[in-house]
Amino acid sequence: MAQSINLHYLYIRCYETDMTITVRELVSLPNLRSWVLSGSGGLDREVSWAHVSEMPDPTAWLEAGDLVMTTGLGIPEGAEAQRAYVERLANAGLAGLMIGHRMRAPELTEALIRVADERAFPVLLTSYEVPFASVSRVVAEANRGEEHTRLIEVLRLYETVRAAAATASGAGLAARLGALIGCELFVVEPGTGHSLLPGAPRAPEKVRRALSAEFRARREPMPAVLRLGVGGRSALAISTATSRPAAMLVLPGEKPGVPEPDLSVLRHVSSVLSLEVEKETAEREKRRRLGAELLAGLIDGRLPPESAAGPLAERDLGEEPRVIVAGQIDAEGSPDLYADLENSAVPHLLLRRLPFVYALLPDAAEPLENLRSGVGPKAPIGVSAPLGRLSRAPEARREARWALEEARTGGSLLARYGEGEAPYFLPRNLQEAERAVTHFLGALIDYDRGHGTDLVRSLRIFLAHNRSWRRAAAALKVHPQTLVYRMRRVEEITGRKLDNTDDVATLWFALRAGETSEG
Repeated sequence: MAQSINLHYLYIRCYETDMTITVRELVSLPNLRSWVLSGSGGLDREVSWAHVSEMPDPTAWLEAGDLVMTTGLGIPEGAEAQRAYVERLANAGLAGLMIGHRMRAPELTEALIRVADERAFPVLLTSYEVPFASVSRVVAEANRGEEHTRLIEVLRLYETVRAAAATASGAGLAARLGALIGCELFVVEPGTGHSLLPGAPRAPEKVRRALSAEFRARREPMPAVLRLGVGGRSALAISTATSRPAAMLVLPGEKPGVPEPDLSVLRHVSSVLSLEVEKETAEREKRRRLGAELLAGLIDGRLPPESAAGPLAERDLGEEPRVIVAGQIDAEGSPDLYADLENSAVPHLLLRRLPFVYALLPDAAEPLENLRSGVGPKAPIGVSAPLGRLSRAPEARREARWALEEARTGGSLLARYGEGEAPYFLPRNLQEAERAVTHFLGALIDYDRGHGTDLVRSLRIFLAHNRSWRRAAAALKVHPQTLVYRMRRVEEITGRKLDNTDDVATLWFALRAGETSEG
């Protein structure tokens, strides 16, 4: 009877005063049969929820004010590991730790008891017979008023979204939501820290670096929430559900005594901003695709220059000088070069034609450096002469490829057409290359065009496989005897013998000059 009156009084007091139940009040309930092991200085901590977790670090899934209940499986063995475990819980603002007595916990060390006392972090023991569900029900019943307040916050949040939807951009919406909950909000790519909302300010560099380091060091997926301590200022990283890796960085106000934002509210904010990220991702993909089509039309000579002038001006590429750049992404290059250029605000068009990537960029050092960071530190880059007239784009593409070959054979990272030495044993420029191709391969090219044959390609593959009949035939997917017939026709048409070293060298370098000059 006394237990019933005590529990009834507790519920009435919580409802009337709209307060959250405390650890002290939980321990005082006889039916929960719990007692304090250490950290008695924190018994007045409020408990917003009680949750079972056997994770080694439950802070990634719990909120400030939550009580962790465990059978002991998640508690590490050893004094130092247990001290660090309690430190993590206390640093996350959790209400306390409740351990099932005589269940699965290792021996609790003096270090655990001592740090809990130092941090005034309650560590409780609960009788084996008491189900954790009983504790959760007591907390839920006592905190109904708190849940009502939380619901009001969520309703205010979505009312802000509704009011801002017609006028605010992604960055503007993030600013409004941040003001509503008293935090700075940033949505970023966790590996690089790049903002995923156009026009949004960049997150502080220290916070971005801390998130990137944490993200890259993890083998498992990013948890629901990461707590980042940066220069004495706490920050939260909330996993954001989008089609690309994304995290919402939350920087609470710097005024002392300001509590950590409610994580359930932050998750609603993250859901709202994830929609903005998806909208921007779709727009970015559209810009990328249209830009690639525009550049392909220019360098292939299929798009009239007058039709390209307007779209180029819209992308800030209407002014001189501009260059066509050719490169190859190396092992250390970025998988999303387009996003890197977008995030760097570099005017550009980008086109992938494996194994090469082509770009139209302003002819300045900074855009080329931004491209360099995307293709990788060891990837050679070739730059055309200034584009000038748009009708010169096909020629500029060939110049860029020629310069790329200069960089590759010369061992440099960047070469400009007409400013370096020609690739070893190749003509000095495109005009000489065209004359060499015409002189040594012209008759063979004309024969292919007139008869629908593939002798030039067959010759290239035959020589690339060191004149191995078997391997070259396999690469061409023809019978070796068919390849023998083709090479006889090559000898007849070119007047050169494929068992003569001088003739083979001549044909090979003519083929190389043709590949490089055609881009």
